[in-house]
Parts: sequence; structure tokens; C-alpha cells
Amino acid sequence: MYNGYSDGGSRRNPLLPDDFDDNSGNQNNDSKVNQDQTNKPEKDKSKDSTNWQAVKNAMSRIASGNSNNIRGAVSKYVRAHGGSKTASKTAISGIKTTINLGNFLSSASTEGLKQTLQDYNIDYENKSVSEVLNDLINFLAPIPVTKEDSIARKALVVTMEKLYELIEKENLNIEFIEKLDTDSLSQIVPLYVESYIYERLINDLGSRIEENSINSTSAIKLEKELKEYINSKVGITFRGRDMSTTPFSKKEVESLYNQCYIVMEDLT
Repeated sequence: MYNGYSDGGSRRNPLLPDDFDDNSGNQNNDSKVNQDQTNKPEKDKSKDSTNWQAVKNAMSRIASGNSNNIRGAVSKYVRAHGGSKTASKTAISGIKTTINLGNFLSSASTEGLKQTLQDYNIDYENKSVSEVLNDLINFLAPIPVTKEDSIARKALVVTMEKLYELIEKENLNIEFIEKLDTDSLSQIVPLYVESYIYERLINDLGSRIEENSINSTSAIKLEKELKEYINSKVGITFRGRDMSTTPFSKKEVESLYNQCYIVMEDLT
């Protein structure tokens, strides 16, 4: 049995804020997060206990090597959240951060990065790319209060890390962001949505992978397969969609999440 937690994303990277408390993937660390108790009844209500046990069992079987039905397990997972509609409605912090990220990228590409950073009161003078992106993470997804906030924040760290890697690889500076074309913009937002949905699933089911995998290699392999599966489903939702013309309203973004969860729930 594998007792160490493996993570499909990076835990330590140049964009990890000093105050970043990453416990969204480990259910044993619940006490470390100051959860908003007033949100608990709604969260519990959104999950059918019978379906929830079924998805836990399904993930345990996959982790132990007794099944490879990731598609069925993910479908059960969405149903355990009460179906696609409820799963999307309860993705509160994910939706909020998607709106923040989308509005930032849209503003940077139209108004210019410096003006946008000034509007956000983010100081960029004499700062490195990682420092600016770190400040941006703190603005778009502030220090988490609830576990849901923590999941949304970690997904943003993963997304910004990808952007950072692109800038570093091409030896570009931070002003590259304002030169993002429609295609690039239409990749970054889906990347965040994908990362959030994945991190949320790992938060809910990571302990099953942790407890039932034979070793770290098999745990990491399963997490990678889950991430790739979610990527393919999110890709269906965003295929052909021009994010530069998408209004980042709560209604629109919630609809995008709903469509992603519909595709994940559907077994036809």
C-alpha cells in the first residue's frame, strides 16, 4: 500500500506564494484549513451519500489495479456531487477565479499589461517575472478561507506556472502577456478550468488513491491518467470557442463549468 501522497501538479515552483498552504489534495489535513462552517450544509447537501460511497469504491478499485474504468469512476464522481448542474453551481471559488483570470487576460491584451497591473495596484517596476505573477496570484485568488478557496488557488498556481514556463522558455519578459493572441487566450482559461476540476477531484478522492495504490509510481500514473481524461473532456467543451469574445460573467462561466461536467457525467 502506498502511504505517501503523490501530486499530479507541482508543489514547489517559483510561483508558489510564501503563504501558500497546499492541503487541498489531502483529506487528512482538513484541520489545517479554516473552513467556513456556514457553507458546510450546502456542500454536504450537494452529494448523494450512496453515490459518494460508490465513487470512492470505484476509485479504490482503480488505484489497487482491480479496474481501469476511469470513465465510469469520473461519471459516478459527478453524480455524487448531485449531477453536472449542482457540481458546477458549487464550484464557487473556481468560477470566481476563472472570472478574475479571464478579465485580467482580456484587459491585458486590450488595455496593455502595465495599465492593467496599475489598475490592480500591482507594482511591476524592477520585479522579476515570477514576482509579478506571484503578486497576480495573490490578487486573483487571495489567501484561502475555505477548502474550496484553496482548491481554486492551487489550480491558479498550476496555470500561472505553465505561463511562467512559456515565458522562461522563450526568454520573454512579463509584457509578453499583453501580446497574447486569441489562440493563447483560448488555451489559458481552459487550462485553469481543467486544473480546477482536477484539483477538486483529487481533493475529494485523493485519499483513495493514496491508500490503495501499490506504490508512488502507480499513484502518479493514475493521477496523470485522470488529468489527461479531464483534459480531453474540458477540451470538448472549449473546442472552437473564442475566449477573447466570451463575457466573463458568473452566468457564462458557470455555464462553461456545467458543460464540462455534463461531458464528464455522460457515459453515452
